Amino acid sequence: MASSATLEGVKNTIFFPLKGKGWGVKWLIGSALCLANFIIPIVPLIPLYGYAGQIAKRVIHDDEDPELPEWKDWGLFFSDGIKLFGATAIFTLPGVLTVLVGYFLMIGMNFAFMFDPSIYTSETISPEFFIGSMGGMFAGIILMFAGMLLALVCGFFLPPALGHLIAKDDFGAAFRFKEWWPNFKANFSGYVLALVILYGVNMALVWAAYIFYFTIVLCFLMPIALCVAMFLMIVIHLSLVSVAYRDGMRKLAEG
Repeated sequence: MASSATLEGVKNTIFFPLKGKGWGVKWLIGSALCLANFIIPIVPLIPLYGYAGQIAKRVIHDDEDPELPEWKDWGLFFSDGIKLFGATAIFTLPGVLTVLVGYFLMIGMNFAFMFDPSIYTSETISPEFFIGSMGGMFAGIILMFAGMLLALVCGFFLPPALGHLIAKDDFGAAFRFKEWWPNFKANFSGYVLALVILYGVNMALVWAAYIFYFTIVLCFLMPIALCVAMFLMIVIHLSLVSVAYRDGMRKLAEG
């Protein structure tokens, strides 16, 4: 039986990668996949997401505390990873695309001044061109802020969607909002807490990796430290997601 939502339970959810047999080797393999992602983007992350998915299945299906599994069933890691990575990408895509459109619009209209003939043929810039360029830049900035807000909103709903995907072992389950909404509503505070903890853990891991950057002797180890941090972020993320989803199901069962 998994520990309840106490301080001890939170500790188990965050520090479980330090427990179990052979955790160092498991870290090494996971970090190597993160390093490979810088050479061949995305592909190495798929089995890594599938690996983290097995941790979440242990919590949701077996009602146990999270634990690092062995790196054995690579076929399962790839099949589960495609579902989890794909759902995450779809939830993230609207915000990312909106930010990119806003960015290119802002930059494009900023450089558009260079193509105004009036700059080179007269002492004044065409008012229409100036207003159009400034309006485009302003619209680009608004779109970028809207994209970041959209990314935050979609990211807020991602945990229950992933939890439902894992529980049903079905990619489409992540997008059946009516099915996972009661779970999200029942454990709203739990999901908020999970996101706050995840943000804190991610910041701590990133700063821990950047410590190497500020040292002359160890700066060359920074890429390795970032890969380790990336591995831990992914497994802890899905650990927190699974615990929040499991606790939501418990609350629904209790009525």
